Amino acid sequence: MKKFFSSTTAQVLILTIIGTLGAGIMVTGVKYLSDDLHSFVIAFFRCFFGLIIIIPFILKNNLKDLKTNNIKIHFFRSALNCISMLTWFTAIGIMPLEKATALGFTTPLFATIFAVIFLKEIIKIHRTFALFIGFIGIIIIIRPGYINVELGTYLMIIASISWAFVLIIIKKLSKNDSSLTIIFYMLAIMTPITFIIAIPVWSLPTLKELIIFAGMGLGGLIAHLCLVQSLKIADTTLVMPFQYLKLIWASLIGSIIFLEKPDLWTWIGGTIVFCAVIYITYRESITKKNLSEKIITVRPSVDDT
Repeated sequence: MKKFFSSTTAQVLILTIIGTLGAGIMVTGVKYLSDDLHSFVIAFFRCFFGLIIIIPFILKNNLKDLKTNNIKIHFFRSALNCISMLTWFTAIGIMPLEKATALGFTTPLFATIFAVIFLKEIIKIHRTFALFIGFIGIIIIIRPGYINVELGTYLMIIASISWAFVLIIIKKLSKNDSSLTIIFYMLAIMTPITFIIAIPVWSLPTLKELIIFAGMGLGGLIAHLCLVQSLKIADTTLVMPFQYLKLIWASLIGSIIFLEKPDLWTWIGGTIVFCAVIYITYRESITKKNLSEKIITVRPSVDDT
């Protein structure tokens, strides 16, 4: 038993279970609160409580993590992140968690396309074919023409596209800034921005809702830290398959708490999209090994979601 828990695979599995549950707590909070609060207000308090939680870590390091030479990039990243968060939170409030999670898997597909367009990265037939299969999965989830494409679907796709842009920026920032620095500036910049955006639809949360916000902030921080730690001890190709747990948690939470009916087509499409992402990640790892770091590129990947 001790040997099992000391293995890298077991550690990644445990971290992923904890991390995806943390993400599940945050998403559950968003959907639960959306009945009484506007998604813009929820986004502000999510950032606000996240900032409060992370400040002690900054103080513990004697403010060393505040040092950065990329402040303009942090501002630009945070502005894009606002678009992603606001559209994502709004989508979660008006569509099934299961479907929102499945569509969320599309981010690495968009990130791969943007890497080709903006970073001039060359992808060959393997990843091109995986992208094609991934977008077939998206069509299966959405089923345009067969069912009405709801507003939440459009918002979730916008959230995925904008987050894909953010991934490219995070990858660039991570070359010089620590994860703590990146998270802090994101929250420090997004908190006042989301507050201003939330003013026209402002409503004061109750004590119960404030406690839920605190739980959301903690859940989001745990999710990010567990993912970062997983990627420190293992390759992305090992970490990514376990991220499929997100769809399982979303389905369980949606069914038990929000009485949502599981959708077979969402599972089929989500699985296809996820398999395409796994294959793209696998091919990327092979490419990196073959290059042996002779060529350095800023490459968005699934390790920052």
